[in-house]
Amino acid sequence: MTTNMASGAHGAGNILGNFNDNLEIVITQIKDGETERETDDDYEAKQGEYWTKVGTVFKSLSHEATKLSLAFASPPLPDQKTCKSLVEMCERATVGLVSLFYCLPKSQGLCLRKCLKSAVLNVLQDLQSLVLVIDSNGAGSPEQLQSTGIVWQNTDRFSKLPKDNRDAVLGIMKVSLELVKDALSEMEEAVENGPANDLAEVFGAEMDEPSNEDTWTETDKTLLGPCLGLLKTTRSLLKKSKETVSKRGSCHTPENVSQLDDCADYVERLSPAVDEFSASLYPPMRYSTVQENAKDLYNLQKKILCFLRKSHMCNEDDQKWVDFLLKANQHNWENLKQITDTIPDPVT
Repeated sequence: MTTNMASGAHGAGNILGNFNDNLEIVITQIKDGETERETDDDYEAKQGEYWTKVGTVFKSLSHEATKLSLAFASPPLPDQKTCKSLVEMCERATVGLVSLFYCLPKSQGLCLRKCLKSAVLNVLQDLQSLVLVIDSNGAGSPEQLQSTGIVWQNTDRFSKLPKDNRDAVLGIMKVSLELVKDALSEMEEAVENGPANDLAEVFGAEMDEPSNEDTWTETDKTLLGPCLGLLKTTRSLLKKSKETVSKRGSCHTPENVSQLDDCADYVERLSPAVDEFSASLYPPMRYSTVQENAKDLYNLQKKILCFLRKSHMCNEDDQKWVDFLLKANQHNWENLKQITDTIPDPVT
């Protein structure tokens, strides 16, 4: 590590360097997987207390990181004893945060643990970046101020973290729904205005006239109807399933928690499938590729709908929209398949 001469002169360089090394070990351990530490068997009885402690430790880490940064903001820089004391307080908050993360039982849900894991890693990596900046850039550098602000920003995000698996899954569903909405809007705009218009916006009005390969043929346009229908079904599926999880998603039993994780796993596969399918719709179309990607999306939607129908999240009233979307999904796929089965791929 490159050590700033000012911090090194006060003996702070080695202390900061050792702290950075310890942070790297902790970060690597969290990234690599689970621990042998015992989780808290009484978590459910102390759930509110647990999250209060996590919030307190996040604030404490932000506070100690700020004290460390301020001590190195301007001369005179702290001596070795003061630096050691500041670092020890940061380490204490770090150990507390990591210990609390490992105390969250797996039985509370994979999605919830992933959210907390991500938040913990972000804060520890931000703290590590701050330590490196202090150690190498000198007192009061613009990079130091920026790094301190990033620590504040990510520790303040604790209040928005989900506190149970249902909320963690809803966060995943919200992101997927927005991505699918964006993909559908882009495709609808391209259908309305022509796929070459986006290129014109990028390269200006003086670009060459689009070639035949940049426009949809009449056959392509016939196929776009059921293709858009399949994308709209995806949007509706995500919208309705998110509403259902919000209303009836439960974390009261291990089976319910597991079903929420399974739901999130399915949902996270939808956006990539939509992207792959949408990309194959732009000219020049290869109908075999369109059919292959459409089949993947169709099968995934069917699996999700069948899964939701049997889950604790769907009641009798929900069966109506599940049946409707199953029929819509089937209808769009059959129409799409019928068209692509009867036309060969364009000769390239």
